[in-house]
Amino acid sequence: MSQSFSPSSSDGGPDLKVRSREGRLSAVLGPTNTGKTHLAVERMLGYESGMIGLPLRLLAREVYERVKARAGAANTALVTGEEKVIPLHPR
Repeated sequence: MSQSFSPSSSDGGPDLKVRSREGRLSAVLGPTNTGKTHLAVERMLGYESGMIGLPLRLLAREVYERVKARAGAANTALVTGEEKVIPLHPR
Protein backbone atom coordinates (compact mmCIF):
# COMPACT_ATOMS: atom_id res chain seq x y z
CA MET A 1 0.00 0.00 0.00
CA SER A 2 1.33 3.47 -0.86
CA GLN A 3 1.65 6.04 1.84
CA SER A 4 2.46 9.73 1.70
CA PHE A 5 3.25 12.11 4.52
CA SER A 6 5.05 15.38 5.14
CA PRO A 7 7.61 14.80 7.91
CA SER A 8 8.78 18.39 8.35
CA SER A 9 5.53 20.32 7.98
CA SER A 10 4.83 20.34 11.73
CA ASP A 11 7.94 22.41 12.46
CA GLY A 12 7.16 25.09 9.89
CA GLY A 13 9.72 23.81 7.37
CA PRO A 14 8.94 22.91 3.77
CA ASP A 15 6.97 19.74 3.08
CA LEU A 16 8.99 16.73 1.95
CA LYS A 17 7.05 13.99 0.25
CA VAL A 18 7.93 10.40 1.07
CA ARG A 19 6.22 7.61 -0.80
CA SER A 20 6.83 3.97 -0.07
CA ARG A 21 5.45 0.51 -0.48
CA GLU A 22 5.70 -1.78 2.49
CA GLY A 23 9.11 -3.46 2.36
CA ARG A 24 9.97 -1.93 -0.99
CA LEU A 25 11.33 1.46 -2.03
CA SER A 26 11.01 5.00 -0.70
CA ALA A 27 11.47 8.20 -2.67
CA VAL A 28 12.18 11.43 -0.79
CA LEU A 29 11.27 14.40 -2.98
CA GLY A 30 11.47 18.11 -2.24
CA PRO A 31 13.22 21.40 -3.01
CA THR A 32 16.96 21.92 -2.66
CA ASN A 33 18.41 22.25 0.85
CA THR A 34 15.35 20.96 2.73
CA GLY A 35 16.86 17.97 4.54
CA LYS A 36 16.00 15.21 2.05
CA THR A 37 19.33 13.43 2.47
CA HIS A 38 19.23 13.68 6.25
CA LEU A 39 15.68 12.28 6.31
CA ALA A 40 16.59 9.44 3.93
CA VAL A 41 19.67 8.46 5.96
CA GLU A 42 17.77 8.55 9.26
CA ARG A 43 14.98 6.40 7.83
CA MET A 44 17.46 3.94 6.33
CA LEU A 45 19.35 3.62 9.63
CA GLY A 46 16.06 2.77 11.33
CA TYR A 47 16.02 -0.57 9.50
CA GLU A 48 18.25 -3.62 9.87
CA SER A 49 19.62 -3.12 6.35
CA GLY A 50 19.27 -0.60 3.54
CA MET A 51 20.74 1.11 0.53
CA ILE A 52 20.73 4.72 -0.61
CA GLY A 53 21.53 6.11 -4.05
CA LEU A 54 23.02 9.57 -4.35
CA PRO A 55 23.57 11.71 -7.46
CA LEU A 56 27.02 13.09 -6.57
CA ARG A 57 30.22 11.25 -5.65
CA LEU A 58 31.21 13.79 -3.00
CA LEU A 59 27.76 13.61 -1.42
CA ALA A 60 28.02 9.81 -1.45
CA ARG A 61 31.39 10.02 0.33
CA GLU A 62 30.00 12.45 2.93
CA VAL A 63 26.96 10.25 3.61
CA TYR A 64 29.16 7.14 3.73
CA GLU A 65 31.27 8.75 6.47
CA ARG A 66 28.16 9.71 8.46
CA VAL A 67 26.62 6.25 8.15
CA LYS A 68 29.94 4.55 8.93
CA ALA A 69 30.24 6.61 12.12
CA ARG A 70 26.79 5.44 13.26
CA ALA A 71 26.58 1.87 11.92
CA GLY A 72 30.27 0.94 11.98
CA ALA A 73 32.79 0.35 9.19
CA ALA A 74 32.09 -3.41 9.12
CA ASN A 75 28.44 -2.70 8.24
CA THR A 76 28.85 0.11 5.71
CA ALA A 77 29.78 -0.05 2.02
CA LEU A 78 30.51 2.65 -0.55
CA VAL A 79 30.41 2.04 -4.29
CA THR A 80 30.96 4.88 -6.77
CA GLY A 81 32.39 5.06 -10.25
CA GLU A 82 35.79 5.82 -8.73
CA GLU A 83 35.99 3.78 -5.54
CA LYS A 84 34.65 0.68 -3.83
CA VAL A 85 34.73 0.08 -0.10
CA ILE A 86 32.93 -3.18 0.54
CA PRO A 87 33.29 -4.94 3.90
CA LEU A 88 32.70 -8.67 4.26
CA HIS A 89 29.08 -8.34 5.47
CA PRO A 90 27.64 -4.87 4.82
CA ARG A 91 24.09 -4.28 5.89
